[in-house]
Amino acid sequence: MSAESILTALRDGEVVVTTPSEWEAASSAFEVLEEHDTLVAGMLRILQGPSGLVALEEPKRTERVLRPLRDPDQVRAFVADRLASYERMWDGCGCRVQYYR
Repeated sequence: MSAESILTALRDGEVVVTTPSEWEAASSAFEVLEEHDTLVAGMLRILQGPSGLVALEEPKRTERVLRPLRDPDQVRAFVADRLASYERMWDGCGCRVQYYR
């Protein structure tokens, strides 16, 4: 996936699944606003880019997932939900994070 394809998909409101190298090619268009160590699946980053606010997750070493977010309220809710899910995972809940929808 090209950098332009990633940006276009995010502008269209799509969740983007890409490789670390494809993400690296597009990453210069984004500024990191927040970083949260999940202690389970790498860093959860909130970015500002040409398409607006974006969450960047690392569900696998070979994969990056970018999710467009509408506004700061959605960012706060998303981060709180994700961090709560990871906390429950540490407690052995057997739950899974839904990265792809």
